[in-house]
Amino acid sequence: MKIKAGDTVRFLDTNGGGTVIRVEGKLAFVEDQDGFEVPVLTSECVVIKSESSTNKAEESAEKETEENYEYSEEIGDDSNPQFHIAFLQGDKPGQASGDLRIQAINDSNYFIFYTISNLRKDGDLDLFYNGTIEPNTKLALDKLAIMQLDDRQWQVNLSLYKKGKTYKNIPPVSEVIKIKAPRFLKDNVFADNDYYHEKAVLLPVIKGEFERKLDALSDKEFNKVIKEKEAKVPKKKYARRDEPSILEVDLHIDELIDSTAGLSNGEIITIQLDKFKQVMLDNAQNRGRKLVFIHGVGNGKLKTEVRKLLDRHYKNHVYQDASFQEYGYGATMVII
Repeated sequence: MKIKAGDTVRFLDTNGGGTVIRVEGKLAFVEDQDGFEVPVLTSECVVIKSESSTNKAEESAEKETEENYEYSEEIGDDSNPQFHIAFLQGDKPGQASGDLRIQAINDSNYFIFYTISNLRKDGDLDLFYNGTIEPNTKLALDKLAIMQLDDRQWQVNLSLYKKGKTYKNIPPVSEVIKIKAPRFLKDNVFADNDYYHEKAVLLPVIKGEFERKLDALSDKEFNKVIKEKEAKVPKKKYARRDEPSILEVDLHIDELIDSTAGLSNGEIITIQLDKFKQVMLDNAQNRGRKLVFIHGVGNGKLKTEVRKLLDRHYKNHVYQDASFQEYGYGATMVII
């Protein structure tokens, strides 16, 4: 939020605040309660009350528009709403001096009143954003420098309701989101998603029904549910390519070994990555050959590890997402 003269602000990392007298570049000159003028970086100020306000006529018109506003509901189960905080790349992606576009996603048939605050070390809050987001809507919140977000904890509180009709009660939601700036400097954390035509990092505030159930399970029950879920979801069968210049390598663990009994997740990943390394070694001299590594979508762990290896140890090779038509988001093509 842009800070301007007349705004009432609170300091982000220290006690105090006051009224902004003037703004010069990145510095805001704040008059505190004792009448002293204190220079503070605008990035370290939180607006508590803005100088700008609408007049009564504008407020009346806005109220009338809101009362007559018709919003669309999607067919679905109202007991499973979704709400995310989305981070999209802005200027200078992948650079510490870059920034991020921050948006809220209301994937539900409810109006949602939200507050997003900075959680201070002493447990107190500094309000960043608040308002109401309409059903099935994305809302732009801010554009912030990546490093300004480092090591922050955001307290997000949500209240869900409908207008002019009876609705199923959803208890208020209160979640803390931990933000680490360095993660946004890596391209592979930005992933394809159902909400944008570009890659984004989505942090769930309201977890899906399946995730909520998992939180309530013991480790033993958790593993049982995961196995049942995997058994119910048939693995996608990929069409084999017959082009001599393209070699397909399926990294799914059941294609590499007969049984995973007794293996930890870490051991399974190691077997899959060893297969990847062996194929890369076998084809090191086959210049121009295309290798398609099928890793699936899943939770993205295998894909992430494969691309880490490519970035660190195979810098002379080009890689990209394989054909979406044939593999969806489940494969990476490497050109030797």
